[in-house]
Amino acid sequence: MHAPQHLSSHHVQAHASRVRRDGMAFFELDASAFIRATPQQAWAVLTDYDRLAEFVPDLLESRVVSRNATEAVVEQHSAPGFLFVSQSIRLRLRVVEQPLAAIDVALIEGDMQHYAAQWTLAPERLGGIDGTRVSFRGAMEPDFFVPPLVGRPVVQAQVRKMVEAVMAEIERRSMH
Repeated sequence: MHAPQHLSSHHVQAHASRVRRDGMAFFELDASAFIRATPQQAWAVLTDYDRLAEFVPDLLESRVVSRNATEAVVEQHSAPGFLFVSQSIRLRLRVVEQPLAAIDVALIEGDMQHYAAQWTLAPERLGGIDGTRVSFRGAMEPDFFVPPLVGRPVVQAQVRKMVEAVMAEIERRSMH
């Protein structure tokens, strides 16, 4: 699935950097975009965990294992690729929701040494248009080797692609 023309990659600000902190090396991720949709419409897409694989590139499966009012355990299987190589990644995640504001994601177990992320939503008016600022921040370190020279640009491209796909789905659903 490709993002609509007016949601091209220059609208999604994405950045990945390699950092060392507390004796750990990991990728720090930051991406955001403005979408012409309400926070409620964006929230509905972001929390539709069982359908994420339908529109997020490289995500093969996403399913809720357990759920209560503001927390879920979600299992995901993805296979991000670079050139002709793809890496299978399985994760079990704890998801804590702050309705219409934030989703905190933490690794329970899986093919990462470290994984934590947060999606945030904020109503915003941009150029006279009402919408929502959707932001993604995270820190991750895979269990497998990532070549240093290509790691940061590949991870940054993956984050940009994921956020673009989420924005396209929010827009698609908000038009119905």
